Amino acid sequence: MSIRTFLFCDICNHDGVRIPDYRRSDKRNTRSGRRITDGRRWLEVATPEAALSSGWVIDASGRHICPDCREIMQRHQQEDL
Repeated sequence: MSIRTFLFCDICNHDGVRIPDYRRSDKRNTRSGRRITDGRRWLEVATPEAALSSGWVIDASGRHICPDCREIMQRHQQEDL
């Protein structure tokens, strides 16, 4: 038996909702970690550091941030300049 590690985006899925029964088809959307169409991201990885190779980031305060939220945050920061 192996240990499963789930990371939840602390921005769009801060409640840690994981619904594995409704997986999206790979043909519709190739973003990893995305499950049903409600926008809440989570990722199953061996270690939290392994998520970095999938585009996730861990910020200075330890929050796990999915690629979509990171992109939105970067756009907002650019608009504020």
